[in-house]
Amino acid sequence: MEQIPQIIAVFSSQMALVFFKHINIRVIVAKQVEKAMFYTFLIQASWLISSAIGINAFIGGNYIVVIFYLAAGVLGTWLNFKIKV
Repeated sequence: MEQIPQIIAVFSSQMALVFFKHINIRVIVAKQVEKAMFYTFLIQASWLISSAIGINAFIGGNYIVVIFYLAAGVLGTWLNFKIKV
């Protein structure tokens, strides 16, 4: 299946994006500037990857990849409630 690399990349990068965004909020509230800068970098990198793949999949009608993109965002949010950082 030629979609598997795209699915893996979009799923992991989108899940990371949402996860890092929530962690970043926590470190900003704690006024941990260096950590906030590091997580901002991770957010930007994961956003770039997941958006590029997700948008291309949506435009190209590859809705399997789009579904994984959306599901990974939900899973990233769920993980933030389960993993104490």
